[in-house]
Amino acid sequence: MNKHVLLVGAAIAIIGGGAFLLQRPAGDGSDMMAESPTTTAAPAPRTPWGEPDLSGVWRATALGARDGRDTFNLAALEQLYTDDARALMGVLSPDDDPALRCSPPAYPRAAMLGHRIQITQRPEFAFVLSEAYQTWRSIPTNGRPHTESEYLFPTYLGDSTAQWDGDTLVVDVISFNGDVWLASPSDRPTATSTGVWPTSGELHIVERWRRVDADTLEYQATVEDPAFLTGAWETPTVTFERQPVDRISEVMCWTEDGAASYLNRLD
Repeated sequence: MNKHVLLVGAAIAIIGGGAFLLQRPAGDGSDMMAESPTTTAAPAPRTPWGEPDLSGVWRATALGARDGRDTFNLAALEQLYTDDARALMGVLSPDDDPALRCSPPAYPRAAMLGHRIQITQRPEFAFVLSEAYQTWRSIPTNGRPHTESEYLFPTYLGDSTAQWDGDTLVVDVISFNGDVWLASPSDRPTATSTGVWPTSGELHIVERWRRVDADTLEYQATVEDPAFLTGAWETPTVTFERQPVDRISEVMCWTEDGAASYLNRLD
């Protein structure tokens, strides 16, 4: 007597010693197999000396206020500008954006561009390298004070110092040169926005960097500028994803080419 064996939900039936491929009709929900478990990223690694490991090449989705969508909370920033700042904004035009002269944008603007960054670490230091407007930041992570006043001078990226708050690196940044914007001319959250986002030399930024898991890095910043803003501006959290490369590229910005040409050469 022939024995009939049917493996329910499987693709093979054995009938009388012969093997046959079975195909379930499309849309047939009967005898469904259990769904495979969702794959989750590995836990965030730590450095050999015990700190959360932020190192790697990272990239976030570009954020801003364009096409009727404000994905970087810029409407709130625009409302904070003082009367003096608005007077300056009335004199400046989008063509005055320092980035159009290849001047490097400071964070948090650099975090919203959607270009790759690279972070490396060693004991008591983290280094943040940017592919767009090639720059680097050297950030002490041991909580030491800012650079002594006699050696401190204003720069585009400011003077950073940091310490760990649990798994979050909290970075305090001061000593800006007043020649960086907080967003780009194309970022216009309202119908009356001018696309001008200036800062003063009193700019003060507190950043929070946290590696969520092996493939995810989060960034958030609080921006204060007593000369230009009536209160603190909180950015949304920027989510960076780990990239399958071990270093960023060299793509130089030449003023004669213009910033638009430069950014088009980036991945």
